[in-house]
Amino acid sequence: MDTNLVISLVVLLLVVVGFVSGKFRLGLVGMAGAILLNLTGVLTFDQTFAYLSNGNIVMIAGMFVMSGALAKTSLVSKMRDGLLKKAGKGSTIVWIYLIACMVMIQFILPTPLIGMMLPFMAVLDKDSKVKPSQILLPGTMVAFMMQGFAPFGIGTSFWGMFNGYLEAGGTDLRLDILDYAKVLVVPAVIALVYLAVYGWKHFPAQDIDAEMLGGGKNQAGTLSKNQETLVYVIFALVVLGMVFSNVIPFDINVLPAVGVVIMMFLNILDLNDVKNNINLDVCFMIVGIQAVATALQTTGAGTVIANTLMTILGGNPSGIVVLIAFYFTGALLTQFMSNIATMNIFCPLAVITALSQGLDPRAFCLAIAAGCNAAMLTPNASPSTAVAFGAGHYKLKDVLKVNLPLWIIYGAAVMFMANLLYPIG
Repeated sequence: MDTNLVISLVVLLLVVVGFVSGKFRLGLVGMAGAILLNLTGVLTFDQTFAYLSNGNIVMIAGMFVMSGALAKTSLVSKMRDGLLKKAGKGSTIVWIYLIACMVMIQFILPTPLIGMMLPFMAVLDKDSKVKPSQILLPGTMVAFMMQGFAPFGIGTSFWGMFNGYLEAGGTDLRLDILDYAKVLVVPAVIALVYLAVYGWKHFPAQDIDAEMLGGGKNQAGTLSKNQETLVYVIFALVVLGMVFSNVIPFDINVLPAVGVVIMMFLNILDLNDVKNNINLDVCFMIVGIQAVATALQTTGAGTVIANTLMTILGGNPSGIVVLIAFYFTGALLTQFMSNIATMNIFCPLAVITALSQGLDPRAFCLAIAAGCNAAMLTPNASPSTAVAFGAGHYKLKDVLKVNLPLWIIYGAAVMFMANLLYPIG
């Protein structure tokens, strides 16, 4: 077996172990894997660090900063307060709370979200038919399953990651910015209806530990009214430019950077805002994993993994069977480690496997990402899920009883929609 091939497989294994251990930052693990490949001669210097200046990374970093600018406005607080005014008693509040979580996750991350939604719990007094613990975890779940739906903020970051996986896999195929939303819309509606009609009633009816939900602090309201208006206009123009990329005469990956520069000239953002809002851990992880994916593709290690999987699945399985295998493996592993890390392991492998079998890799990217975001079965699935578990004093058996059927139904819907959008047979 070729030495570079062996080294690539060993580095991939080390990266997986590093992610699973939870002892190291994700960016450190990803970049360490890339550097090992360079030091051993598997990748050249240019191949190793090419993704630092890759258009997808530039776009993702820019959107992190623009999302930070949006967080400085009063938008999320106004949305929350408006929904609270309409919150009645009984099961109506369940719908309001879950929909609010699905909307607000497009603007902020899951852990701050559950802290910001704490005022909802105050509506649930002793006479209410709904108790805080019955909606806390369901709200976290629908937020995760809807994360990345809108074509801005984290949604744009996902889009950049997907196209990065495809590029590293050596294909010219790319995803449109609305593709992930098209895949999510039906599974998300199913999850919402399931939890709002059936699921919440079967969670334990008890109070929660509000002190554990202290992650809701933000810098909203630090901008003037005119500055807020400018943020909304600039954000909208950037998103519109990405949606209508076919008529833009330049590379749309630069649009978020343009928006950031304009906001800095207008004194909406300063250099500290830029530094504080770029999630370098995620960016470095993506850069490192894409370098690893390049090594898997150029050395043939990815083909070895793909062929091994095909052998396990029965020699020449259908595309749907391959998708199911990748989806549920990733969706299960994400219950025990970071969803982003799981996505960054399985998506590149799935792209290489799909291409080796003549299948459309875009369906794999979309489905696996959605599965890795279905962090609903264990407290280890994500930091925000852990917070919700602790604050609501949930027992694992009670959660599995409600969530396991939804996890399976949601997965089936995701794979159906991914295959409908990009058929794989």
